[in-house]
Parts: sequence; C-alpha cells; structure tokens
Amino acid sequence: MNNKELEQLFKLLADTDIFEFELEKPNSKVRIKRGHQAHSVPEPLIYAQEPAAREPAPAKNDADKEKNKNIKYLVSPMVGTFYRAPSPESQPYVAKGDVVNKGQVLCIIEAMKLFNEIESDVTGTIVDILIESGQPVEYGEKLFAIEVS
Repeated sequence: MNNKELEQLFKLLADTDIFEFELEKPNSKVRIKRGHQAHSVPEPLIYAQEPAAREPAPAKNDADKEKNKNIKYLVSPMVGTFYRAPSPESQPYVAKGDVVNKGQVLCIIEAMKLFNEIESDVTGTIVDILIESGQPVEYGEKLFAIEVS
C-alpha cells in the first residue's frame, strides 16, 4: 500500500466512528486502531506487515548457511518512497559491494513530503540492494542486505 492510498484511507476513516479497521491485500496488510473507544479524539496506530512472499529463500547447503549468519537486513522504519540518491542528478549513496560504516546514510525514504535519511546500523559490505529507487516501501520491508564485518 503506498502513501497516497494510506492518505485516502485516513481521510475516509476520519469522519467515521470506526474504532478499528483492517485491510488485507495480496502484497500488504494494514491495521488501523484508534486508541481506546472511550477516548474522544484518539490517534491512529498503524501496523504494516511484510508479505511472506518477500522472505529470502532458505540456504541450500551448509556453506550458504554459514555465510548467511553474517548477513543483516536493513529494514524500512516507515512507509514511504525509497530513493537511493539525494536527487535525480546525484550518484547513489551506496552500491552493491561498497563497504559501509555504522551511521552512514544508505538511502532516503520520502514520507508525507519529508525526506528521511536512513543510516546503516552496522559496519559491513552491501551484499544486495533489495528495492529499486522510486519504489514504495512498507514498514519493516527489507531494503539492504549487509554482510557484517
């Protein structure tokens, strides 16, 4: 579900007395819950679940299993649009094979017209970039595979 669809959903639900709402699509699941029913103006809580289809395939042999122990996935902390570079004319922050340090900016996620820099939480090597620039991402969706050093 992209930002535009979420905005439309919020607008639709804002004028109702609906306390809890859940929508499940083939590639996403969204649950909106407005605090407790007794409150007059509750804040919505949003839970997004990554579809099982995006899980990586299990390792096929012992060597793959050993190698995958050092792989950490950087996941999206929010729903938004993924960008690999600060502007269309700029070079991407990182490429496959780059060594990155903890705290280094890897990408930007645009949410509600705000551009949020996403930093690496580990030091290691970029093994894979799992999302194309300009694509929508869900909360918890895997963005980068990093082999921790």
